[in-house]
Amino acid sequence: MGVFTCEVEHVSPISAAKFYKAVVEDCVTLWPKAMPKIIKSVEFTEGDGGPGTICKLTLLKGYWMSQVDAIDKAKFEFKYTVIEGMILGNQLEKIYNDLKVVEREDGGCIVKKIIKFYTKDNEIYDEKNLKFNKDKTLLFFKTLEDFLLANPDYN
Repeated sequence: MGVFTCEVEHVSPISAAKFYKAVVEDCVTLWPKAMPKIIKSVEFTEGDGGPGTICKLTLLKGYWMSQVDAIDKAKFEFKYTVIEGMILGNQLEKIYNDLKVVEREDGGCIVKKIIKFYTKDNEIYDEKNLKFNKDKTLLFFKTLEDFLLANPDYN
């Protein structure tokens, strides 16, 4: 098995608490509202959102399942692993994600995410794939940010 890492960083005017809540705690209700042309639904198939929870993300085309590995609301940290679905394709065994949302002095935040792609049978996960996933992650963060800015009463 090969391991390939991608690091993503997004600076946002949204507070760390609000951004973390949107990404982690409100994924079931918020993501389909913020991205209706991409995300059909988010549901917990096992568990309540804590460690061990299995979450299914259904897109308009395809789905994937992830398992919550660790969650620390006080530090705005969330770790999970994609374990099944179209995002893995034939090349990947799993995708580990380590998300941290850090408060900035100006009231905004920095969203940091480390993504580790575990390939099957020592396959190479090339720079093109890493860049594609980094760009999709940044687009996801920006779309959530735009939704939160357009809906300031959301909490």
